[in-house]
Amino acid sequence: MVTALASLAVEQHLTRIQNNDEAKARHYDRAQTLILRALDDPGLLEAISGTSDENQKHRRYRQLWFNHVEMIFRQRRFFDRQHWQGTLNDIRSFMNMPAMRDHWGSHGHYYAGDFRRFMDRDILGIVAEAPLAGAPPIAD
Repeated sequence: MVTALASLAVEQHLTRIQNNDEAKARHYDRAQTLILRALDDPGLLEAISGTSDENQKHRRYRQLWFNHVEMIFRQRRFFDRQHWQGTLNDIRSFMNMPAMRDHWGSHGHYYAGDFRRFMDRDILGIVAEAPLAGAPPIAD
């Protein structure tokens, strides 16, 4: 009985490690696909950097990047501390591009609250202001 429980625990641990590795591999595959797609179509690379005229193709491509970042956020439990910190640095670098900041400013409200808080607080460094003492609540 003890051997069976120990075996089960080891098997679960190994499965968890394998799932983590597979999630990281999928993350890198998706990032590579987006990057290679941009290299095949320089207009898409311009869409991220914001050096091109605005059109639907560019907006949609930027939206794909944000959807990719949200998938990474949703899978954050699969990252160990070192890989997660590196991923955060990559996302921050990505968000330093003016076109991406503008796109987030215009379209970020469509995302779930936890992802918006993550982007605003952890990536962009926006700290919500505390309400003034004694101020009435904001009416909707």
